[in-house]
Amino acid sequence: MDIDMDFFIDDIAHWVTGDNRLDENEYNPWSEKDFRFFLEEKCLLSKSHPTKGKIVTNHHEAFFFWDELISSQKLRTPFKVTHIDAHSDTGLGDSGYVYIMGELLNHPIGERRNNLDTKKVFMSNYLSYALACGWISNIDFVLHEKWDNDIISAHLKNFSDKEQMFQFKGYPKGIDIGMSYERIVQGKISPIRIDKEIPYTLIPWQNYRTEKKFDYVVFCQSPGYTPKTADFMLDIIKEYIFEI
Repeated sequence: MDIDMDFFIDDIAHWVTGDNRLDENEYNPWSEKDFRFFLEEKCLLSKSHPTKGKIVTNHHEAFFFWDELISSQKLRTPFKVTHIDAHSDTGLGDSGYVYIMGELLNHPIGERRNNLDTKKVFMSNYLSYALACGWISNIDFVLHEKWDNDIISAHLKNFSDKEQMFQFKGYPKGIDIGMSYERIVQGKISPIRIDKEIPYTLIPWQNYRTEKKFDYVVFCQSPGYTPKTADFMLDIIKEYIFEI
């Protein structure tokens, strides 16, 4: 399970730069009671039996936590991710898709992590890199009440969210993906590699409840997307996570 604290804020901030905290008069966190209810009743987290995991500051640290678990053979790939966040973290608004489609996907899927330029992994796109590396089998996006679908279409099957399928496509290195993107979408430039489909679901948070307990939990503060008044959640989540 992959949780961002900004999910528990009544409004969603977009296009934030830096770690300046949100205005406490404009962005209000959930109450402690509602936060605990969500953790316990929706996510089946327990204070008496904490779940292994990690508390991070910025969300791309989740990628490197998973990387450590995979390298130490504590986590097998591909694995399911439940993404509880105000954003999809798939890269809409940055140029990560250019590198993924034009370079990273030229490598066989099993070799991508070793060839990955990790300086390109950001909190806004880390989930696409985990998908491109073949780590993830499927994703449940648990939606904020004001969810504004920001799943990047570049990595979707047929460049559309109609089928709710990721399908990564690689193109020759000589192609300027950014300049040629419209022709790529129109099918005028063919990919040299197409990965298998990876399904995802969109679940309004009111309808969400996990059927079984999670193996690992990542909880992210995202200071640039949350007010200081939400930081009480960091102490509470420590009651439910056994940090490793």
